[in-house]
Amino acid sequence: MLNIPTTNRKKIIFLSCLALIGLLTIVTGLISCGHAEKETFVIGYINPNPEEKEGAQGFLRNMPKLGYIEGENVTYIKCESKESERIDEAIKEMVAKKVDLIFAMTTPAAKKTIHFTKGTDIPVLLVLYDAISSGAAESLIRPGGNVTGIQLRGSTSKALEWLLEFAPAAKHIFVPVCFDTGAAKQSLADLQQSATKAGLRLTVSEVKSIEELNGSLASMPQDTNAIFMLHSWLVGSNVNLVLNKAMERKIPVVSAGHVNFDDGLVMSYGPLDDRIGSQAAGLAHRILRGTPLADLPFETSGFYLGINLKTAKAAGVEPSNDTLQQADFIIR
Repeated sequence: MLNIPTTNRKKIIFLSCLALIGLLTIVTGLISCGHAEKETFVIGYINPNPEEKEGAQGFLRNMPKLGYIEGENVTYIKCESKESERIDEAIKEMVAKKVDLIFAMTTPAAKKTIHFTKGTDIPVLLVLYDAISSGAAESLIRPGGNVTGIQLRGSTSKALEWLLEFAPAAKHIFVPVCFDTGAAKQSLADLQQSATKAGLRLTVSEVKSIEELNGSLASMPQDTNAIFMLHSWLVGSNVNLVLNKAMERKIPVVSAGHVNFDDGLVMSYGPLDDRIGSQAAGLAHRILRGTPLADLPFETSGFYLGINLKTAKAAGVEPSNDTLQQADFIIR
């Protein structure tokens, strides 16, 4: 047995204690970090159009991919209703509970959320057609206030160009529309401006019900070469009526809105539901992890060209090989 002097023995005991304290500090720190990673969040969720496939559902689908599991580390206070008063009450509840984030879909819901969160530090994440004209943001780069989000506007003019690639002889385009969203008016303005430049004639038919939509399609001018669908919930929700009439007339139906090639349209150029949700989820992740809103400008949604060759053939149009090579999605 070693004979260690008393003084040295005390030093060894002292150093051992320091080492143990250091080890405990490290372990405690690691445990604390683990708890930080498991921090829980409460998110307000407002979707006035629950029957649609828009980016609201895509947001919920994509949040788990970033580690936010409902019932484990995230709780949602959800409002899925078209009723204005219910939306108001839901937002007030979210503000009262001081949620970590409010996600809101559509321009009307965005305006309400901005109004009720004014003067708070609750971050607001929006998905809407036009952030500037709606008044939701001062600019895309610097939105101001407590907001950021995804803007959907920007695909209409290019969608018209793609239509002319499919049907270069097209001169007269029929546009059934219900002005049930601000996006319907804004996308129509974009279409009218682009059609004027291209020397195209538009027949715009406003409808307010399914019965009026059926009547509008039945009275579509005989020289119509194509149907263009805008951001209109009523018309988009009844795309089958539009497609049936178009197939009778053997003319293509195209879109720059929330109705896509996989719904039976010959061509669509615009945002895709899941991609919108993925973008929004990415912004939410950055907000929840502490990125200041001032560092998060509004993003423009990605636009994707989809072609349905089955319905194209039925409509008597054939896209060129060059067009097919530029398509993001093709149904053969």
